[in-house]
Amino acid sequence: MELFKGKDEYGDSLKILLEQLWEYQEAEANLMVEIATIHYENGDTDNTIGFLEKSVEIYHELGFDEQEATIHDLIGDVYRNIDDLSNALEHYHNSLKISSTLKIPLEAEVSAKIEECEAQLEKIKDKKVNKTVPMGLKVSDESSEPEESIDYIKLGTRLDDIIVLLDESAVYGTYQKYENPMFHLEEAYQMASSIDDKKGEAALLLIMGDVSLKAEKTKKALDFFHKSLNFFQRIGDKKGESISRLLMGTAYFLLGDVNEGSEYLRQSMDIIHGLDDPVLEKAALELLNSIYD
Repeated sequence: MELFKGKDEYGDSLKILLEQLWEYQEAEANLMVEIATIHYENGDTDNTIGFLEKSVEIYHELGFDEQEATIHDLIGDVYRNIDDLSNALEHYHNSLKISSTLKIPLEAEVSAKIEECEAQLEKIKDKKVNKTVPMGLKVSDESSEPEESIDYIKLGTRLDDIIVLLDESAVYGTYQKYENPMFHLEEAYQMASSIDDKKGEAALLLIMGDVSLKAEKTKKALDFFHKSLNFFQRIGDKKGESISRLLMGTAYFLLGDVNEGSEYLRQSMDIIHGLDDPVLEKAALELLNSIYD
């Protein structure tokens, strides 16, 4: 039968097919770098990093060490340009590890960047930058600024406890584990939108707001939460609505708008009480305690 070819002919055919596959993969990686460049020129750093990360995975799989080192260096540059020095250093070190083995000129360039980034981080530590945001319930008569403060790290844990209670979080929550979660979340949102999955869209907007809030991009987070609330209201999902209002209230507090924040938190707790969901109520109260303490 034609299906069962001779051993030599089978080996030649397999070799040809594998070579074609590698060529396609290399072309795919190169195309992703070009797409990332366009996104970067348009100021879209999330998609820039996302496409570069995909390309570096392919180069690694193909064993193209020099290209892998180069892309790690590029990702480091992007992170450095948005002042994310920790992620920049991680990619610079990855690039250095490979380039030092290959003994290519990139080794010296990346080494210099690592020294500069580490020096910048030391300056930040010396200044003892306060990583808390003005916060609290009590406002003085002289100022509209809250008196107390809240820790984003502690708040982030509480946010995660709330988000996992969404029915869709089991599917979409895994995206937060990626180094650049927003890129993957936006892709998932587009997919949900294309199949008219309103509940999925609402959940993804909520998760994107959660990611933004933990990154201290509070206004951007509030916008995501507001859009999520609209979706949950349209489909009549009271649990999703309560969580959206809860996180909107939190965002308003972080922005210093205590009255608006209190109103959304009150609305959220009223809905939660009606749901008879002790797990959600407990998580919500713990989040409120993180704000008030």
